[in-house]
Amino acid sequence: MPNDTKSNTKIQPKTLTEALIAFHNTGASAKKSGKNPHFKSNYATLEEVIDTARLASEYGITFTQLIDFQENIIFVRTKIMHVSGEELVSRTPVMTPDMSNPQKMGSGITYAKRYGLQSAFGLPSEDDDGNLAASKTGEVRNPIQSKGAF
Repeated sequence: MPNDTKSNTKIQPKTLTEALIAFHNTGASAKKSGKNPHFKSNYATLEEVIDTARLASEYGITFTQLIDFQENIIFVRTKIMHVSGEELVSRTPVMTPDMSNPQKMGSGITYAKRYGLQSAFGLPSEDDDGNLAASKTGEVRNPIQSKGAF
């Protein structure tokens, strides 16, 4: 029986672009249950973003996130893959003032994974603890220009 609008079976998108459009049309967004008491704001946790991104599997999409290095800069590489073999890759720099501190580095990796995945999937978000990525003057820190960052 062929797939049509009257059956309960969904037509599988043939390309990554079609699949992302179908996923976006669901209105999927990550629940913002994380609390940042310092900035009095809520945010989507990494787990919530991952759960939301996994909903795209219904459209033949999956993802992986790996640590990537270039010179003295650490990135989280987010790769979105479709059953067609098409893929989309992006990198998010790991921002931390002290790369010798494993806890701070882990926090920076989690932050990069969360925002890299939200960005790659086009998931809605609000600025939560993004204030931590800004310097005291309010300027966003450039990982290449920040002394001691890497």
